[in-house]
Amino acid sequence: MKAGRRACWLFAIALTLLHSGAFSFARELPSAGTTKFLLDGNRTYAELGFIRPDGAVHRALAFVDMGSPSVTLKESLFKELKLDENRPLLFKVGALSVEVPPGEVDSESGEPRSMGTDLKVEGLLAAGVLQRYQVVIDYRNRTLGLARPGTIKPQGIPVPFRLKKETGLIAVEAEIDGRPYSVTIDNGSAYTWFRQDTVKTWLASHPEWERGVGAVGPSNMTMSGDGAETSGILARIPQIRIGSLVLKQAGVLGAGRGESPVPNVSLFDWYSTKNAAPVIGWIGGNVLKGFRLTIDYPNKTIYWLKESDPESDELNQVGLTLRSEKREFFVAGVAKKNGTPTVEGVLPGDKLIRIGDLETKNATWGAVYEAMRGKPGEVRRLVLERKGQRISVDAPVTRF
Repeated sequence: MKAGRRACWLFAIALTLLHSGAFSFARELPSAGTTKFLLDGNRTYAELGFIRPDGAVHRALAFVDMGSPSVTLKESLFKELKLDENRPLLFKVGALSVEVPPGEVDSESGEPRSMGTDLKVEGLLAAGVLQRYQVVIDYRNRTLGLARPGTIKPQGIPVPFRLKKETGLIAVEAEIDGRPYSVTIDNGSAYTWFRQDTVKTWLASHPEWERGVGAVGPSNMTMSGDGAETSGILARIPQIRIGSLVLKQAGVLGAGRGESPVPNVSLFDWYSTKNAAPVIGWIGGNVLKGFRLTIDYPNKTIYWLKESDPESDELNQVGLTLRSEKREFFVAGVAKKNGTPTVEGVLPGDKLIRIGDLETKNATWGAVYEAMRGKPGEVRRLVLERKGQRISVDAPVTRF
């Protein structure tokens, strides 16, 4: 063989091997990844590794929300990753690399939020990204898994859902008190909320389902101070049937009209427009955390694997509905039980300074819920500020 032909032959072999190796490497890229998450106030905050332009990894927490369409990052992280230069967002969920195209990531002002760990909340991992994958939320083991379509075999009771691609929200058909309703599955919501007029129709036939009036604990999940929570009706639904899945003793808030981002449009009317069909509300973290959920977005099926029974004491709380503003907490209302206020000596507008040993300023919502929680009849010493003066109140824990 002549030297020229031999060189060409060797080059062709080398090129073939190079391409073969590249394809082999592509096949061996991880198709799934798992990371830990922090559960605070029934909400999930996943540990993600954001890839900087120099290849270094910036580790941070991201709020995982099946009810938001777009990934959002704190402005400081957005700039650090140089996403303002029309770069794609790159991050890792365990071993899995995820890329979000330019223009599909928003930034927001404000400082990263501490959750009491070495990592801070610097982003929101939204349904707009999640819907490209099979997603596993394992509440018992506190892990979030993402896998490319067809990678994993789901476990649990399958329930088909409808998906609105623009928002990523999923809706399922439920049966409550013998009637069908469309509801959303929304892990980003700490508690299950339904329209108040719908809840009232159930209570007319089942008054024993009512637990009180005024959102407390994780049912007080928006802390906006509006009527959705201050006049919300707490109830416990003995059974919600979703296909062959039966959810037992589900705590719900029959939320009032509430405010939405759209003027003169009620909260639930606005929320329904974000779904593939009108819904009466959503099933939130208080119910979901009893399961290992596999959301197979490509096949529009969610699988429910039970891991624990519903918590019966989660709303054993000091009966205050709170409002949050700039990481401080204020009393929005006093919850009632059987028509009677459950806390005396506290007024709407009081600033909540301390609950027992917990200084509330900059505390996480989950820490506040936990500090207000206890056995019925126990007392929590509250320190409040009213018109510049500090007062102390011994507030009882009530079973709602």
